Amino acid sequence: MTISARKWAWKVLTYPDPETGAQVPLLPQEKLTLAFLAEMENAEEGYAFPGQELIAEETCQGLRSVRRHLKSLENIGAIEIHKTRKSKSGKWLNNVYVLNVGPAFRAQDAEWKRYNT
Repeated sequence: MTISARKWAWKVLTYPDPETGAQVPLLPQEKLTLAFLAEMENAEEGYAFPGQELIAEETCQGLRSVRRHLKSLENIGAIEIHKTRKSKSGKWLNNVYVLNVGPAFRAQDAEWKRYNT
């Protein structure tokens, strides 16, 4: 967990609508999903990597809802989703979630700066 990611996630309230440019509020479930990812971010690695089942369980959502909210957060640019594979079998192993936390938040986070400067 990084303090900067937590503070940032709670400050994200709206995002620009791609068609109109108007600010649209995040849905409560999207906000909860984002806050959970922020809670799980590893400062040393620079990303979060919880399984979708864990996200669903911890946020009291269904798996399909979690997948929909993750896709929505990716579409608005709040997170980036990178898939990883097992090297030998080629099967998908898990997703890695990179949170697009602003530099103003990161600058105030000693733990983040310790590993990422």
